[in-house]
Amino acid sequence: MKVEFTRKDFGSVSADLLVVPCFRGKVPGWVHAELLNSGVEKDFAGEKGRSYLLPAKGKPFKRLMLIGLGKEKSIELDEFRLAAAKAVRGARGARLKNMAVFLDFNGATRHSERDIAAAMVEGALLSDLKLEPYKKKKKEDKSIDRLIMVSRMDLASAVEEGRILADSQNYARLVAVEPANIMTPRRLADVARALAKEYGFGFRVMGKNELEKKGMNGLLAVSRGSVQEPVLIELKYNDGKKLPHVVLVGKGITFDSGGISIKPSKGMDTMKFDKCGAVVMMGVLRAAAEMKIPLKITALLPATENMPSGSATKPGDIVRMYNGKTVEIVNTDAEGRLILGDALAYAAEAKPNLIIDAATLTGAVVIVLGKHGIGMLGTDKGAMKEMYDCGLEAQERVWELPLWKEYSEMIKGDYADLKNIGSESGEAGTITAAAFLKEFVGSTPWVHLDIASVGWSDGESGYFCKGPTGKGVRLVASFLKEWSGKRK
Repeated sequence: MKVEFTRKDFGSVSADLLVVPCFRGKVPGWVHAELLNSGVEKDFAGEKGRSYLLPAKGKPFKRLMLIGLGKEKSIELDEFRLAAAKAVRGARGARLKNMAVFLDFNGATRHSERDIAAAMVEGALLSDLKLEPYKKKKKEDKSIDRLIMVSRMDLASAVEEGRILADSQNYARLVAVEPANIMTPRRLADVARALAKEYGFGFRVMGKNELEKKGMNGLLAVSRGSVQEPVLIELKYNDGKKLPHVVLVGKGITFDSGGISIKPSKGMDTMKFDKCGAVVMMGVLRAAAEMKIPLKITALLPATENMPSGSATKPGDIVRMYNGKTVEIVNTDAEGRLILGDALAYAAEAKPNLIIDAATLTGAVVIVLGKHGIGMLGTDKGAMKEMYDCGLEAQERVWELPLWKEYSEMIKGDYADLKNIGSESGEAGTITAAAFLKEFVGSTPWVHLDIASVGWSDGESGYFCKGPTGKGVRLVASFLKEWSGKRK
């Protein structure tokens, strides 16, 4: 879907469909006139969740769709994304090829029209994506070719930012949905190489031999049961420039069977999404480049499969990690923290200003937050507060969990420095996983995002279809923009 902005009044908008979001009791005068002319003035008053379609006689737009937002005082920014998604689905259902959205609030809202415009672009683009790359194409294409955002105000830059964020999130979703037989670790590296070529990023990939020489034994241990060799992908944006340096680390398990500590068969097919941390960070880097965020950013993406076989790592095995600490592997299904540990230690060597990691790390975070929030832990309280604020705006909400010293005690090993789970009963699983990661960042400021609770949707929800959501892209990209602005 191509996104455009035009500064004009509603009367000169040419489109198959003109969408107008309206607050309850605050329907614009010209909209009320259209309802009156059609004899249906009592049928629509801006009620939340209500949509109303009218023919538009004698207008350059063919149809008028009114979307009810409810009371202005209580509306959250995400309601505008949901309204845009509702309009997109209505337009697709009517087989329309282009739609325009006219923002006509005249400042009568607690959200700025810039934020509203960006949110509606995000909702439209995110809802328009269908994750069906391997389904036979239908003869009739219901996709919308063009979205035109219209206002009397100049909202061009806000519209463009919304497009960048949503397109980058959709990019991550399209990579994430690929099955494990296609999106192997090496194939993920090829996709990252293509991204680097498109945006001019520095690119490097470490294969098995180099990982062995460097002592990346956490990553190597997880990979031993698979015929697919592991890789550590490195992407660099603004490399060599004298700018604040942020390292993004993303978990790239392209399929997670659990290894010898094998998972139940039910739901195992979704473990192709265990690479979501890595692809989210690829989406973030893409967004950062398009938004021209003034930071030096490195992305480190350790990628492997976690499979059982005669050569697989076994419970009780001990490995020496990249930073020299030894780890007793009590459960091979706690593999993400092993590959992240090596990547985080490697990241810390560069002494960046901040490390952020994202991973579908623990099922325990779903118990804590359900499907509605991202677990956040770390050592940089200021960055976490900024991340929290950005999460509210993006509707990719985070909730900080504690890292008290008692949790670090829980991961002390019996036969090695550390063990890779804190409790076999699952006690404080999300927190002890983060406590494990903390052992590898040293004194570098660090924020950890456990996105296992939001990484994919089991069905259509809001502006997402079934499948990977890409949640974390808009959150982290928006955070980097805000964080960089305070360090000029």
